[in-house]
Formats: sequence, structure tokens, C-alpha cells
Amino acid sequence: MKAVVFAGTREVTVQDVADAALEEPTDVPLRVTSSAICGTDLHMYDGRTGATPELVLGHEPPGVVEQAGPAIELVKPGDRVVIPTHLYCGVCVDCARGLSADCLRVRPGGFGAAYGYGGMGPYRGAGRAPPGALRRRQLHPGPR
Repeated sequence: MKAVVFAGTREVTVQDVADAALEEPTDVPLRVTSSAICGTDLHMYDGRTGATPELVLGHEPPGVVEQAGPAIELVKPGDRVVIPTHLYCGVCVDCARGLSADCLRVRPGGFGAAYGYGGMGPYRGAGRAPPGALRRRQLHPGPR
């Protein structure tokens, strides 16, 4: 599929990238139906986030579930979903307290991921969310 790929500060390219594939039991490869560039991507574009070349830009994609790993219970192939940028594990002490913006596990060594962060992939074509992003409370089913 075509994707906007970060090439360096204030430089992006459009490239063909591999489609997402089922690699882990918690993976949910999507057929992305649309994507957009938001403020987080602009921070990456301006070189303020530590994004590295080859990072596929565009997140929060809506799409259709192509496959669901064996650990996935909430969605099934054919379901319409959206992946929000607010990433959290749902089980650490901060998440249990309702402070998911301060999740201790989704970005080790960082300060949470309330609005995502540079290098949070691998999206592999914006159709595979980063590890831990597809927990029960984070993959939001849409209308059938």
C-alpha cells in the first residue's frame, strides 16, 4: 500500500510499504480505509520528537479487521474499528487508577503516550498497531 514515510526533518516521501501481517497473538492487521496527518505527525515532521527515517506517518486509522490473533476477543475479521492515539496497557498501577495518560508500560523510560510519540510503531503500513496498543479497551469497534 502507499504510505507517507518520514525521511528526515521536514522531508517525507510517498512509498509502497508492505501490508500488515499477523505476527503476534495480540495483533489485529487492518485494511486501513483512511488516515490523516495530525499535530503529532507535524511534530515529527519538524524534527521535535526523535522520529527516525522510514517511520510511516499517519495514525488513528479507521479500518476493517483483516485478521485477529488468537488472543483477541473483542473484534473479528470484517469488523470496522479505529485505533486511537491514546495508548495504554490497562493493567499497570497508573492505568488501574484511571491515569492511563501516565501508563508505566506502554513507553518504558518515557512519560506515557496520551498523544502517541515519535517512533511508536511499527505500524508496518499503518495497519498494525504498536505492541500493546490493541488491548480490549483500545481497539474501538465501529458500526457493523
